Amino acid sequence: MSKKFFITIIICAMTAIHVSAQANIDIANLRTEAQAGNVKAQVRLANCLLSGQGVAVNHSEAVKWYSMAAEKGNTEAQFNLAYCYENGIGIPKDWDQAVKWYTKAADKGNASAMNCLGHLYDAGTAGFDKNYKKAAEWYRKAANKGNALAMFNLGNCYYLMKGVDIDYKEAIKWWKKSAAAGNTAAYYNLGYSYMKGEGVEPDTAQAFNYFYQLADMGDQRAQFEVARMYAHGQGVIQDNLKAMEYFTKSAEQGNPNAQMALGRYYDKGVYVDRDFEVAAKWYLKAAEQDNVDAQYNIGHMFYNGMGVARDYEQAAKWMEKAALQGHAAAMTGIGICYFYGHGVKRNKDLGRDWIKKAAILGDSYATEVLQNLR
Repeated sequence: MSKKFFITIIICAMTAIHVSAQANIDIANLRTEAQAGNVKAQVRLANCLLSGQGVAVNHSEAVKWYSMAAEKGNTEAQFNLAYCYENGIGIPKDWDQAVKWYTKAADKGNASAMNCLGHLYDAGTAGFDKNYKKAAEWYRKAANKGNALAMFNLGNCYYLMKGVDIDYKEAIKWWKKSAAAGNTAAYYNLGYSYMKGEGVEPDTAQAFNYFYQLADMGDQRAQFEVARMYAHGQGVIQDNLKAMEYFTKSAEQGNPNAQMALGRYYDKGVYVDRDFEVAAKWYLKAAEQDNVDAQYNIGHMFYNGMGVARDYEQAAKWMEKAALQGHAAAMTGIGICYFYGHGVKRNKDLGRDWIKKAAILGDSYATEVLQNLR
């Protein structure tokens, strides 16, 4: 399994501090209790100010109350204060303060803080030198306390040999634990593991099941995998209509591979009526996200005026982008553009060089073109 095919995000605390919903909050009374030194009230008030529950959002005041409670040893406040320092919420970013408060919370058993310290060593942020061994140690401490994100990160350590010996079975074990504890990001990695048979026996039906669960939660990468599996009948009965449904869902969320797939289907008339205009639309979206095949295809469509007005400059632009990434057919395309001066300043030698490179890479059309160049 290539790294690009599974989620390797080092997850610290997702995107925000978790603040539980609090019903029927009496802010005035809560503020009075907080001012009187009630630590739990200080934390609850800070949470309300951070999230806007029962009171206008005020991040700087939230930090004030977190600081008071943190100084008194409250681990929730210490973790939240560290997160605020790390992300500049209500206070300027300060990595030293973030590390200080994460460490205090972790030393008192806060699993989320342990996971975040693992993240700091893993990513090499906050002035930390990367230290995968320490990262794995902190992830393990947090994972053993039931932290779903740490379980996921520890699984990645085993898969990527970061601070521990490579062990796909251990990776699977921790990803499964993470998934069972509610971290749906683990479904993607598990899906690919079952697809490739790394750490488990290959099982496309199980792979499809993991991808499908995540796809129906709106994950665009999983939607692409579900679409691909429906299209090829992998782990599920082939269903072209379902394939198009999930390719479209994924493409509309910006997945370049799904956009490329839709472009090809409309270009070739697969599953749908042939429509060059729609094909060009999806190719262009994927090309703008550096999908090399889409860059070649939209260049080809601009060159021939298929679904778009003929535009040699746009054709040359996209052909060259793809050619520079090693796309053989695009090398032939940009070679022709340079040889004949289509969309670029004419340069016959450069054009011939590009076409020769394409021929060496096995592009049969390049060989044919070379024989006919004048």
